[in-house]
Amino acid sequence: MHYDLAAKVILSRCKEAVLSIFCGLPVTSAFLVETAPQETPSVRRSDFVFRAFFDDGSERLILLEFLSYWKPWIPVRTLECRCRHLLQENLPVVSVILLLTPAKGARDFYTDEEVHYHYRLVKLYEFEAREVLERGPECLFPFVPLMKGGESLFEEAEKRIYEGNYSREEKADLLTGMAILGGLISEEIPVKLLERRRDLMIESAAYEIIKREGYEEGIRQGIQRGLLEEAREMVLEALEERFGLLPRSIISRIKGIEEREILRTLHRLAIRVKDLEEFKSHLDRLEG
Repeated sequence: MHYDLAAKVILSRCKEAVLSIFCGLPVTSAFLVETAPQETPSVRRSDFVFRAFFDDGSERLILLEFLSYWKPWIPVRTLECRCRHLLQENLPVVSVILLLTPAKGARDFYTDEEVHYHYRLVKLYEFEAREVLERGPECLFPFVPLMKGGESLFEEAEKRIYEGNYSREEKADLLTGMAILGGLISEEIPVKLLERRRDLMIESAAYEIIKREGYEEGIRQGIQRGLLEEAREMVLEALEERFGLLPRSIISRIKGIEEREILRTLHRLAIRVKDLEEFKSHLDRLEG
């Protein structure tokens, strides 16, 4: 599922709070920078690039990556984006990776024979949901289900958003963002939100994700399809990052797998195997 779009609609309502409270950056104002077209299609971009002003009067760029799951090649991709923007914008750059779900391998640096690169790694799941609810602002509440103790507090967060001093459009974006993000850890969160707030959520631009993923046609079945598709994409992305263009046969076989547990195993293997042949051997065994 497209968690980056869910994050985008939330950030459109709450960017300074996300940058200051979650990322620990003393930002007074921030503006989303539209990335200029690149000469080569292979150049990647950061999820969000902000031109930010800090409380000491300084100005910097903030590169913010939202990750639903940790991916070992992300630091190198972030470093690539940092270097490009540093050259293009001629401003100091702060790199931030905001990780939404727990990962043992997540770390806040990248190092090799020539480079040592340190970035801010924000583990959202380590934040205390109750503290965020007490501190606010309400525009941060869509992230509450992903925090420590948040699954049991999401209904309180939902109520606070719904009854808050926001426009109808803002409430629609925040509740829809909560439904999409909450699906990372629980099938019940999107189900309950859709049952109670669908009439409001359909006004959000991000609601198209819910329709596209099939949530409306048998909500639970739709969520399962969305989670399966996310798992397939993670396997394919890991293989493409390591081995380049994949054979159609591999793509077709992975897209045909209907069990999330097998896809989780394949994702781990895609990161560890030495070549595609070794991956194919494991795939043959798992399918057999």
